[in-house]
Amino acid sequence: VIVVLPQVYDQHYWAGRVDTLGIGIAHRHRRPTADSLATALELALEPGVTGRARAVSTTLRSDGARIAARRLVSQWES
Repeated sequence: VIVVLPQVYDQHYWAGRVDTLGIGIAHRHRRPTADSLATALELALEPGVTGRARAVSTTLRSDGARIAARRLVSQWES
């Protein structure tokens, strides 16, 4: 479960994607407060959101940095 607090650049896009996919909540307030964060967390912890997040998590790869490093090294060695 995720609550995204976008600040700059592409963070707003990715926060929107998380929200659109229903796998977390994009915190839309410029300045978070205890109340706004508590509300966002309550929404993120709803069963539908946690279920979708759990389902999506099984499709994510955890070796992306390793693969990128290997590609960079192989290009450098060529």
